[in-house]
Amino acid sequence: MEVGSSLDLEIHDVALGGDAVGRAADERAVFVPFAVVGDRLRVRLTQVHRRFARGEIEEILQPGAGRTVPRCPHFGRCGGCAYQHMDYSTEIEAKRHQFAETLSRLGGLSEVPGQEETPVLSPHVYGYRNKMCLEPLRREPLPGAAVEPGEATVEVGYGYCERDNKTFFALDQCPLAREPLNHLLGRVPQTPAGRRNAASEHPSALTLRVTRDGTTAFHFGRASRRVPWLHETLLGKPVSVPLGSFWQVNPEVADRLAATLAEWYNEAPTRTLVDAYCGVGTFSLAIAEAAHNRFLIENDRQALEAAAYNHSQWGNLDCQCRPGTTDHELPRLLAGTNRRRTTVLLDPPRQGCGPRVIRALCDFGPARVFYVSCHAATLARDVRRLCEAGGYRAVRAALFDMFPRTAHFESALWLER
Repeated sequence: MEVGSSLDLEIHDVALGGDAVGRAADERAVFVPFAVVGDRLRVRLTQVHRRFARGEIEEILQPGAGRTVPRCPHFGRCGGCAYQHMDYSTEIEAKRHQFAETLSRLGGLSEVPGQEETPVLSPHVYGYRNKMCLEPLRREPLPGAAVEPGEATVEVGYGYCERDNKTFFALDQCPLAREPLNHLLGRVPQTPAGRRNAASEHPSALTLRVTRDGTTAFHFGRASRRVPWLHETLLGKPVSVPLGSFWQVNPEVADRLAATLAEWYNEAPTRTLVDAYCGVGTFSLAIAEAAHNRFLIENDRQALEAAAYNHSQWGNLDCQCRPGTTDHELPRLLAGTNRRRTTVLLDPPRQGCGPRVIRALCDFGPARVFYVSCHAATLARDVRRLCEAGGYRAVRAALFDMFPRTAHFESALWLER
């Protein structure tokens, strides 16, 4: 096996991250993007290592079950989607297997009740995203195009990153985005703010958002703190969200996630809830009156202001807000709580929890931890630490397909001390 050579390969798995896997004659794993289980392929090798290789499809000799035609013309170039070549049931089966295998291999969990249950599916496979983040791209105007005196001679478009994680390409619509966002993308560059951004020496990235009722908003670079908050809904009730603050991109699946966590909490309620990385208070709101005492930790101060406001609007739910990072605030908070009567809810960014968070949970040992994650590998890493060093065991697991057509999914794990 050497770079540039070809080999015939049968695909037997799809790994976390989206690449399919086959075995070469010498038993080395060969990773190939945009393949499905059952494909027989001719593959050109692009990397060869001692234990594995990577390749690209030269020819599909025999398609596997579940293959379908991608909808987007940029599929294969864009770094966003990984599974448009699969039908949805095949994608879901791949994600279900990846979740279970990652918890077992990286998390050391041989069996978790619930992980084999049917994942929560997205009602919409396309047109579900309520947010787009696009990078600016300078491009020369077409030859012969008229340029008015004083106008910029270079246009600015907006687009996504390619699969090489360094090159960007312009686009005028994304099939994952809700239609109001695609319409907005075509109009924003012609707005006064769009023209000012294009004239800047270093144009800023563009963020587009649409609420559940179809109201759209956009900003370049950081969102202003002075603009009105967005009006969203969670489980049929209103929630206020600052323009620059986090909100789940797939509202229907987000509802199911919040409802599941509330059900788990009600099955084994504790007096105190600590909602770390709380954002605008989504999960604490869903749990509602089941918690007598609640603490909210968030380093986005405007999101925390919105969380306090949302709790006051949802039946005047009492909460104590702790501005700052979870790394800093959680150890101090747990030191003063009754661990046997405390549940900690974690929803960290993709990199997972920092060492100080894991150490605080192990040292102070709250009775229960609900861990929500959009990255199964960092979830499994943190869970292994909590089980081995903190004496926790996994009680329940659930998968939520928050990001159809991509290699990502949301998951939740219930840990008991």
